[in-house]
Amino acid sequence: MSDLDPERNRFSGRAMRYARVATNVGGVAARIVGGRLFGLENVDDRNATALTAALGGLKGPLMKVAQLLATIPDALPPDYAAQLATLQSQAPPMGAAFVKRRMIAELGSEWRSHFSHFDLHPTAAASLGQVHQAIAQSGEKLAVKLQYPDMSSAVEADLAQLEVLFSLHRQFDPAVDTRAMARGS
Repeated sequence: MSDLDPERNRFSGRAMRYARVATNVGGVAARIVGGRLFGLENVDDRNATALTAALGGLKGPLMKVAQLLATIPDALPPDYAAQLATLQSQAPPMGAAFVKRRMIAELGSEWRSHFSHFDLHPTAAASLGQVHQAIAQSGEKLAVKLQYPDMSSAVEADLAQLEVLFSLHRQFDPAVDTRAMARGS
Protein backbone atom coordinates (compact mmCIF):
# COMPACT_ATOMS: atom_id res chain seq x y z
CA MET A 1 0.00 0.00 0.00
CA SER A 2 1.35 3.35 -0.99
CA ASP A 3 2.28 6.00 1.59
CA LEU A 4 -0.04 8.33 -0.31
CA ASP A 5 -2.98 5.95 0.10
CA PRO A 6 -5.70 7.79 2.05
CA GLU A 7 -7.18 4.42 3.09
CA ARG A 8 -4.11 3.10 4.91
CA ASN A 9 -4.20 2.02 8.55
CA ARG A 10 -4.92 4.95 10.80
CA PHE A 11 -6.81 5.81 13.96
CA SER A 12 -9.67 7.42 12.04
CA GLY A 13 -10.00 4.21 9.99
CA ARG A 14 -10.32 2.12 13.12
CA ALA A 15 -12.84 4.56 14.61
CA MET A 16 -14.89 4.47 11.43
CA ARG A 17 -14.78 0.67 11.47
CA TYR A 18 -16.06 0.58 15.06
CA ALA A 19 -18.92 2.86 14.03
CA ARG A 20 -19.77 0.83 10.91
CA VAL A 21 -19.79 -2.45 12.83
CA ALA A 22 -21.87 -0.97 15.63
CA THR A 23 -24.37 0.47 13.18
CA ASN A 24 -24.62 -2.49 10.80
CA VAL A 25 -24.41 -5.41 13.20
CA GLY A 26 -25.90 -3.60 16.20
CA GLY A 27 -29.11 -2.87 14.32
CA VAL A 28 -29.49 -6.52 13.31
CA ALA A 29 -28.66 -7.66 16.86
CA ALA A 30 -31.37 -5.37 18.24
CA ARG A 31 -33.89 -6.85 15.80
CA ILE A 32 -32.91 -10.38 16.83
CA VAL A 33 -33.20 -9.64 20.55
CA GLY A 34 -36.47 -7.75 20.04
CA GLY A 35 -37.95 -10.63 18.05
CA ARG A 36 -37.05 -13.10 20.77
CA LEU A 37 -38.26 -10.87 23.61
CA PHE A 38 -41.61 -10.26 21.99
CA GLY A 39 -41.99 -13.81 20.72
CA LEU A 40 -42.29 -12.77 17.08
CA GLU A 41 -42.47 -15.69 14.69
CA ASN A 42 -40.83 -16.20 11.31
CA VAL A 43 -38.20 -13.52 11.92
CA ASP A 44 -35.13 -15.79 12.02
CA ASP A 45 -34.91 -16.07 8.24
CA ARG A 46 -35.23 -12.29 7.76
CA ASN A 47 -32.73 -11.63 10.56
CA ALA A 48 -30.31 -14.17 9.12
CA THR A 49 -30.57 -12.45 5.73
CA ALA A 50 -30.06 -9.03 7.32
CA LEU A 51 -27.03 -10.24 9.32
CA THR A 52 -25.51 -11.79 6.20
CA ALA A 53 -25.98 -8.55 4.26
CA ALA A 54 -24.48 -6.51 7.12
CA LEU A 55 -21.41 -8.73 7.46
CA GLY A 56 -21.01 -9.01 3.69
CA GLY A 57 -20.98 -5.23 3.42
CA LEU A 58 -18.45 -4.87 6.20
CA LYS A 59 -15.94 -7.34 4.74
CA GLY A 60 -12.84 -8.16 6.78
CA PRO A 61 -12.33 -10.50 9.72
CA LEU A 62 -15.93 -10.33 10.97
CA MET A 63 -17.12 -11.63 7.62
CA LYS A 64 -14.44 -14.33 7.75
CA VAL A 65 -15.58 -15.42 11.25
CA ALA A 66 -19.16 -15.63 9.97
CA GLN A 67 -18.00 -17.79 7.05
CA LEU A 68 -16.15 -20.10 9.44
CA LEU A 69 -19.04 -20.34 11.91
CA ALA A 70 -21.34 -21.39 9.08
CA THR A 71 -19.15 -24.47 8.50
CA ILE A 72 -19.30 -25.73 12.11
CA PRO A 73 -22.26 -28.08 12.62
CA ASP A 74 -24.73 -26.81 15.25
CA ALA A 75 -22.69 -23.68 15.99
CA LEU A 76 -25.54 -21.54 14.67
CA PRO A 77 -29.27 -21.98 14.14
CA PRO A 78 -29.89 -23.56 10.71
CA ASP A 79 -31.35 -20.37 9.16
CA TYR A 80 -28.26 -18.39 10.13
CA ALA A 81 -25.79 -21.10 9.07
CA ALA A 82 -27.43 -21.39 5.64
CA GLN A 83 -27.45 -17.64 5.05
CA LEU A 84 -23.91 -17.04 6.33
CA ALA A 85 -22.63 -19.93 4.21
CA THR A 86 -23.55 -17.89 1.12
CA LEU A 87 -20.74 -15.47 2.04
CA GLN A 88 -18.25 -18.22 1.15
CA SER A 89 -19.16 -18.29 -2.53
CA GLN A 90 -21.26 -15.17 -3.04
CA ALA A 91 -19.51 -12.39 -1.16
CA PRO A 92 -20.86 -9.04 -2.31
CA PRO A 93 -18.27 -7.22 -4.45
CA MET A 94 -17.26 -3.59 -4.24
CA GLY A 95 -18.27 -1.45 -7.23
CA ALA A 96 -16.37 0.19 -10.06
CA ALA A 97 -15.81 3.43 -8.13
CA PHE A 98 -14.02 1.44 -5.41
CA VAL A 99 -11.89 -0.35 -8.00
CA LYS A 100 -10.80 2.90 -9.64
CA ARG A 101 -10.00 4.49 -6.27
CA ARG A 102 -7.93 1.47 -5.16
CA MET A 103 -6.05 1.30 -8.46
CA ILE A 104 -5.23 5.03 -8.28
CA ALA A 105 -4.01 4.57 -4.70
CA GLU A 106 -1.77 1.67 -5.71
CA LEU A 107 -0.54 2.61 -9.19
CA GLY A 108 -1.29 6.32 -9.56
CA SER A 109 -3.71 8.25 -11.73
CA GLU A 110 -2.38 6.64 -14.92
CA TRP A 111 -3.05 3.11 -13.68
CA ARG A 112 -4.96 2.14 -16.83
CA SER A 113 -1.78 2.59 -18.89
CA HIS A 114 -0.47 -0.66 -17.35
CA PHE A 115 -3.24 -2.65 -19.02
CA SER A 116 -4.65 -3.07 -22.49
CA HIS A 117 -7.86 -4.24 -20.77
CA PHE A 118 -9.05 -4.16 -17.17
CA ASP A 119 -12.46 -5.52 -16.15
CA LEU A 120 -14.00 -3.26 -13.49
CA HIS A 121 -16.43 -6.03 -12.52
CA PRO A 122 -14.73 -8.61 -10.27
CA THR A 123 -14.42 -12.26 -11.18
CA ALA A 124 -14.54 -13.18 -7.49
CA ALA A 125 -15.05 -11.40 -4.18
CA ALA A 126 -14.05 -12.55 -0.70
CA SER A 127 -13.72 -11.21 2.84
CA LEU A 128 -10.46 -9.27 2.38
CA GLY A 129 -10.42 -8.46 -1.32
CA GLN A 130 -11.61 -9.22 -4.81
CA VAL A 131 -10.08 -10.35 -8.10
CA HIS A 132 -10.36 -8.71 -11.52
CA GLN A 133 -9.38 -10.02 -14.92
CA ALA A 134 -6.99 -7.86 -16.89
CA ILE A 135 -4.67 -8.01 -19.85
CA ALA A 136 -1.20 -6.47 -19.61
CA GLN A 137 0.14 -4.28 -22.40
CA SER A 138 2.26 -7.31 -23.39
CA GLY A 139 -0.90 -9.36 -23.98
CA GLU A 140 -0.42 -11.51 -20.89
CA LYS A 141 -3.66 -12.43 -19.08
CA LEU A 142 -3.65 -11.29 -15.46
CA ALA A 143 -5.64 -11.79 -12.29
CA VAL A 144 -5.46 -8.55 -10.30
CA LYS A 145 -6.30 -8.87 -6.61
CA LEU A 146 -7.46 -5.73 -4.83
CA GLN A 147 -7.46 -5.63 -1.07
CA TYR A 148 -10.46 -3.85 0.43
CA PRO A 149 -9.68 -0.39 1.79
CA ASP A 150 -7.95 0.02 5.12
CA MET A 151 -7.95 -3.70 5.92
CA SER A 152 -5.22 -3.30 8.55
CA SER A 153 -7.46 -0.87 10.46
CA ALA A 154 -10.42 -3.20 9.97
CA VAL A 155 -8.44 -6.19 11.24
CA GLU A 156 -7.31 -4.33 14.37
CA ALA A 157 -10.80 -3.00 15.08
CA ASP A 158 -12.51 -6.33 14.37
CA LEU A 159 -10.12 -8.28 16.59
CA ALA A 160 -10.79 -5.84 19.45
CA GLN A 161 -14.53 -6.23 18.93
CA LEU A 162 -14.23 -10.02 18.71
CA GLU A 163 -12.45 -10.01 22.05
CA VAL A 164 -15.44 -8.20 23.56
CA LEU A 165 -17.83 -10.73 22.01
CA PHE A 166 -15.68 -13.62 23.21
CA SER A 167 -15.62 -12.24 26.75
CA LEU A 168 -19.43 -11.96 26.67
CA HIS A 169 -19.62 -15.52 25.36
CA ARG A 170 -17.44 -16.74 28.25
CA GLN A 171 -19.92 -15.18 30.69
CA PHE A 172 -22.80 -17.21 29.21
CA ASP A 173 -20.92 -20.40 28.31
CA PRO A 174 -17.71 -20.84 30.33
CA ALA A 175 -17.33 -24.40 28.98
CA VAL A 176 -15.68 -23.01 25.84
CA ASP A 177 -12.63 -20.87 26.60
CA THR A 178 -12.33 -18.39 23.74
CA ARG A 179 -9.20 -16.64 25.02
CA ALA A 180 -6.91 -18.79 22.88
CA MET A 181 -9.00 -17.93 19.80
CA ALA A 182 -8.60 -14.23 20.48
CA ARG A 183 -4.82 -14.60 20.83
CA GLY A 184 -4.66 -16.66 17.62
CA SER A 185 -2.97 -19.56 19.36
